[in-house]
Amino acid sequence: MDDALSVESLLAGARRFAHLAMVAHGRSDHELFALHGGVAVERLAKAALVAKSPALLLEMRGKVDALFHLTGVKRSDNRVHTIGAGEAISRLRKLDMLPDDPGLDDLIELRNGVAHATQDNEGSELLPALARTVETLLTDLRRDLTAFWDRWAETVRLALDEARTELERDVQVRLQQARHVAEERFAGLPDGALKRFQESQGKAFNLALMTEENILLVETGVRCPACDSWANVVMQGGDSATNSNRFVTSGLRCPMCHLSLTGAEEFEAAGLDLGSLNDATTSEVVRRFADPGAASA
Repeated sequence: MDDALSVESLLAGARRFAHLAMVAHGRSDHELFALHGGVAVERLAKAALVAKSPALLLEMRGKVDALFHLTGVKRSDNRVHTIGAGEAISRLRKLDMLPDDPGLDDLIELRNGVAHATQDNEGSELLPALARTVETLLTDLRRDLTAFWDRWAETVRLALDEARTELERDVQVRLQQARHVAEERFAGLPDGALKRFQESQGKAFNLALMTEENILLVETGVRCPACDSWANVVMQGGDSATNSNRFVTSGLRCPMCHLSLTGAEEFEAAGLDLGSLNDATTSEVVRRFADPGAASA
């Protein structure tokens, strides 16, 4: 059997594509995540089968030359076709090496182009399936999970943290992925470059009064919970004459690490103090309405 179908070669390929999948996940590119994640699962599934017997990669309608090649009896000069991801997973399940997992099936369907990603949270739903599958197969192969994931190990751990709610897991994974994005942007730059950038940032504070709806929109800033840069926050409340003390957070967007949060629940899951942010925003709004000249200060 050639080296490309050895356990070590398949494992190396699975690790490479799993890391590419995590990069895509951090950029919210869910289709690319499914593509790379599906390839990672296929390589890892084949590695698990080869560890049992190389003949388990044989297509049932394959030629006898392929059987000889896979078992090392006689090398074939022709290209050897092995089973695909779906069949590899099916065989592992029949061998009780891999449990049924609808999330994994969805990942493979997306990878094969049978289905198409249509929801913004597709990646958050598929990442746990990828993580569970990798953990199961690496355990069977007696390989170290942390060494396989390397710098993505904490992100994967968070994706599988059953002690948190689904929303909390999703937000914590996004925070960790955003940190990776920030690290990549400053990789190779002189020490202190990130700190100097953060010190050069200005904190935004803009007001927009929607007179017909009697709604006040405020754009302000808060330290990003992922990279500590200034992130933009949009809040909505009544005008100063009514209920400006009742602001509702619409969302957060960090220009540095691209972290995006929506609504009060995600803010709280990220560890942001909404009470303090509301109080500070209210005080500034009242000050500016009391002193119109302060708006340009």
